[in-house]
Amino acid sequence: MLHGGAATGKTRALLLALRHLRPSQRLVYAALRSLPSPRALFASLLSQLSATSFFTSSRQRLSDKPSDFVAALRDALAGVVSQGEVVYLVFDNLEVVRSWDKGSQLLPLLLRLHDLLQLPQVVLVYVSSATPDAYYSMTGSVEPNYVYFPGYTVDEVRDILMHGHPNPKLYSSFLSVALKPLFRVTRRVDELSAVLEPLFRRYCEPLGNLKAVPDEGMKRRLFENVQPHLAVALNETFSVPMRASMVEIKGGGSAAKGSAKRQFAGRDGLSSELDFHMSVSAKYLLLSAFLASRNPATLDAALFDSTGGSDNRKRKRKSSQASINMKDTIVEEMLMKGPGTFPLERLLAIFHCITSVSEDILDEVECPENMASESGTTGLMSDVLLQLSTLCNSNFLSKSRSCPLEGSARYRSNIDEDLALKVARSVNFPLSKYMYRR
Repeated sequence: MLHGGAATGKTRALLLALRHLRPSQRLVYAALRSLPSPRALFASLLSQLSATSFFTSSRQRLSDKPSDFVAALRDALAGVVSQGEVVYLVFDNLEVVRSWDKGSQLLPLLLRLHDLLQLPQVVLVYVSSATPDAYYSMTGSVEPNYVYFPGYTVDEVRDILMHGHPNPKLYSSFLSVALKPLFRVTRRVDELSAVLEPLFRRYCEPLGNLKAVPDEGMKRRLFENVQPHLAVALNETFSVPMRASMVEIKGGGSAAKGSAKRQFAGRDGLSSELDFHMSVSAKYLLLSAFLASRNPATLDAALFDSTGGSDNRKRKRKSSQASINMKDTIVEEMLMKGPGTFPLERLLAIFHCITSVSEDILDEVECPENMASESGTTGLMSDVLLQLSTLCNSNFLSKSRSCPLEGSARYRSNIDEDLALKVARSVNFPLSKYMYRR
């Protein structure tokens, strides 16, 4: 399963990788976003596997029953596999199935196709913008191998946009003034490309020759020409964000536009300060969730102790080659799978460790005298549970379904390392000390 945010190159990377495997493989591709129903999905898969004449004659009797579809798919795949070909079944935009009628019944079927088909020459590939824990079900199935595609950094987006441009020096000078402010609004390459194209035409208006290489004086003149249009583009892009509510933006009126202008007024593009207010306890809880998602659970005992950090009094042992290889394997799995999920108990344990040496977090929570007499941390824990719900509603954390084995809900941190470092600096917390790195 390839998973990650939208427009992070999952489908393109997959198709480029499969291109190197030809002609010994056959690709059957299902673009679920362009298919309206399960019946259309069944027809698309069978039409790519079966002969045209066979599919034309059997189209009228195609059944909506999942059992009939699995039987027909097995027969079609068996004919292809018997010729010595390896078949790759690719389901792109798997999260779309959840919005279909009876999609909750179809998803477990698609995820169990490997068990139902019993054909080792068939490779199932799922591409999803949702996290893997969104597909937990109570039905047993072979867990797929996960490959995580993180969001692009500003330098990576710059390299993608620069690729193949006829005048790279001119376009580079344009991106140096336009990309970073827009990158704060959206990191999707397709959206940035659509916004930057008309701005680049405005940027080049004072030039008579588009192949010219501008000097410093011309760069300042070009920037002055595009600056008012850039401010308009920022406000327009900010008015249709990915996660904010359109009703809230429309209700804000001029105040919302004014806040947007203040937010994107900086020339540096990426600020080192937080753009929102958050209580101290919520900041520590968010940092605890970030560490729980990024660090392997097996290393918690080594990274944390009862005093809030690594115990420097312990005798350091020289790492053996086996332990080094094991750590390298853990790092590779972390990079492939992306941020992991964690139970509530682990989150509270990390939160207790990193706050046990801090006085600010304890001073912020007001505990009644009778509650404090029972336990010094009861008030703190009750505040944490309230803050946890707020962070989930704000999309800083995501709550997955209950794990079939553990039976309890799991959480995942949605913030990147840059935001986590900003939050840590705001409370003077040494985040890098607790992050596991290779």
